[in-house]
Amino acid sequence: MQIKEFEKQDKDVFLRLCNEFYSSHATLKPFNRETAARTFDRVIERHENLWGYLFTDKETLQPIGYALVSAYWCNEEGGNILVLDELYICPTSRHHGYGGAFLKWLEKEFRDRAAEITLEVLNTNQSAQTLYKKDGLQPDGFVTFTKTI
Repeated sequence: MQIKEFEKQDKDVFLRLCNEFYSSHATLKPFNRETAARTFDRVIERHENLWGYLFTDKETLQPIGYALVSAYWCNEEGGNILVLDELYICPTSRHHGYGGAFLKWLEKEFRDRAAEITLEVLNTNQSAQTLYKKDGLQPDGFVTFTKTI
C-alpha cells in the first residue's frame, strides 16, 4: 500500500470512497456530498490541523482507501491529540493489513508532533474494534456526548 497526502486531482476519488464509507454502516449519518467536498477543499488548503491521505495498491496504483486525521491540543496529555476521523479500506482490499499499516505509519509520522491517537468507532463495528485493539488502541473509559449546533 502507498500512502500519499490528498492532491487536488484526488477529489472525485475521495468523494467516491467517502460515499462508500458512509454507505457501509460505519457511521450514523448518511453521506453528504457537499460536506465531504468542503472537507476535501479544507484539506487541500493545508489547514493546520487537518490531513487527508489516499491509499493506493502498490502494484496497480488503484485507490483502495483513505483516511482523514485532525488534531487538537490537550492539556491533560500535554500535547496534540490526533483524531483518526475516518479510516476506510475498500471491501476487496480488507484483511490485507492495510488498516494496521496505516496506523503504524501514522504513529511514526506524528511521533514528534502528537501525544496520542484517538478515534471513535460504533459499538456495533466489531471488526474495526478488533483492528484497533490489535494495534494497541484501547477503550479509554470516556463516553462521547454530542450536540449538533
